[in-house]
Amino acid sequence: MRDKTALVLGGTSGIGLGIARSLAARGTAVTIAGRDAERAEKTAADIASPAGAPAVSGIALDLSRPDTIADALSLYGGNFDVVVLNGPGYRPGRVTAATSDDFAQAYSSMFLSLRQVVESVVGTMRKNQWGRLLYVSSSSVIAPIGELAVSSVVRSAVNSYLKLLANEVAANGITVNSIVPGRIDTPRVRAVDAARARDRGVTADEVRAGAEGLIPAGRYGTPEDMGELAAFLCSDGAGYLTGSTFRCDGGMTTAL
Repeated sequence: MRDKTALVLGGTSGIGLGIARSLAARGTAVTIAGRDAERAEKTAADIASPAGAPAVSGIALDLSRPDTIADALSLYGGNFDVVVLNGPGYRPGRVTAATSDDFAQAYSSMFLSLRQVVESVVGTMRKNQWGRLLYVSSSSVIAPIGELAVSSVVRSAVNSYLKLLANEVAANGITVNSIVPGRIDTPRVRAVDAARARDRGVTADEVRAGAEGLIPAGRYGTPEDMGELAAFLCSDGAGYLTGSTFRCDGGMTTAL
């Protein structure tokens, strides 16, 4: 993938960072985006690339403000072969506690922002007759998660949009897929564990031990596990895979 360029949203930590590292290891010219430009640039400088491959770069992109995204990407050319649609979910909470404002804010930051990114890059992908759009989804699209009610609702909307998009752009050599992480050891998952621990009156370590006991692989996954799957789906070898969802969960999901 040395001749490809990639934009990884939310690439400064967690799964996004794992994906950025895997793409950079294959020689891709990777740009990571985060809300804070200084942090994005510092993180990018720490990601290793093979000899002769472009260095990783970092840019600022605020997903909480969809109206700024088109202009922000235009400053950097907006020409990417691969775009990883990854962003934070909404804060934990149950559906009975969610307000109309909660749903409106989550829809803006989790759906409208990603759609604006897609609109900013898909035209060039169509012109080039090649592109990869990859969404970092959640197991909540398979079974809604009670403690993540607002995120569960909005992510289902994103998945529907991307499935329809996949059908529209497949003839242009563009694939659109989603990856569903299981329990990946990230700051987000640790925060969810902490919230569950408070609700249950136990420690976060006890919550994690209980979760690991339900995972056939016997452990939480790593961002690098996600990165390797993502790198394949963004490669030429995955050109006939589109409109699909791929799990990376150590066998945790019990549904077929």
